Amino acid sequence: MTQKQVFSGLYGKDSIEFERGLINIYPFGIIGKQFHGSVKVHAHNKLLQMFLINSGTTELHINTETFEIHGPAFIIIPKNLNHGFKHLGDVNGWIISLSDVALEHMIQTDIDILTAIDVFQYTHISEDNLQTMAIYHVAQRCVDEYHTNLSGRILMMHSLVGQLIVNLYRLQHTEHNSSVVVDSSSALYFRRFKQSIKESYSYKKTVEEYAAELKITSGYLNRICQNVSHQSPKEILINYFITEAKFMLLNIEKSVNEISYLLQFEDPAYFTRLFKKKTGITPREFRNSTGIKKSLIKNTSDDLSNF
Repeated sequence: MTQKQVFSGLYGKDSIEFERGLINIYPFGIIGKQFHGSVKVHAHNKLLQMFLINSGTTELHINTETFEIHGPAFIIIPKNLNHGFKHLGDVNGWIISLSDVALEHMIQTDIDILTAIDVFQYTHISEDNLQTMAIYHVAQRCVDEYHTNLSGRILMMHSLVGQLIVNLYRLQHTEHNSSVVVDSSSALYFRRFKQSIKESYSYKKTVEEYAAELKITSGYLNRICQNVSHQSPKEILINYFITEAKFMLLNIEKSVNEISYLLQFEDPAYFTRLFKKKTGITPREFRNSTGIKKSLIKNTSDDLSNF
């Protein structure tokens, strides 16, 4: 049994109906009410989600961190990012779900903007911050247009989605300016490599197998990863699965051996050696260092989410 719940549609659904293959909008808060205010850890393998919170408070769980978010605010959850919610009372807003395939096609001519759809972000909307207000207004116009029957509706929503992504990119770029210059082809292959790691969810899968899926050589994949992230493909794989292991270790109902096998390491001894090499401590030492009591982990492990 895997630790990871993945849905192709909204929470608990295996499909989603996109308008012209691009967008789906659904009220935020309704799904939470159906599950007594708690949306368990999960991810979506075909879409990016923007949560536009107009009012109310929710707890968002990413990795071992908890963010208490008060509306008005927005949250960006990229494809394949595990996340969970616990609503603290009534929460109102919208879930704007965007098809990852359609987005990639839309912005392939400006590949730098792909970074905007692969970064988790939550931001409080403030009238004093013009950038956040611009994002809020465009998102709200998407919602309004989605619920009309006006002529040119689909074309308008394509335009608004493009504005939304560009504004998100500009906000992130302002806060995290980067001098790395990457060609479009490398950025696209690098993104697909990272997404494939999350979808495969197996440490056994080799760099050569990933490269074959991308229809490139392993040497070329190595050059791409070094150029974009200054890491080898193997380092990227290891870092991802060590991060997954840390989250799973918070659930003491699973033994270290079980976690090793769930992530498909060669054997528990190898898993322990690799974990210690990367973190400086063994998996058991990491678990003991968290200070989380068994009763608390049992109650909250389903609500936490992991990148």
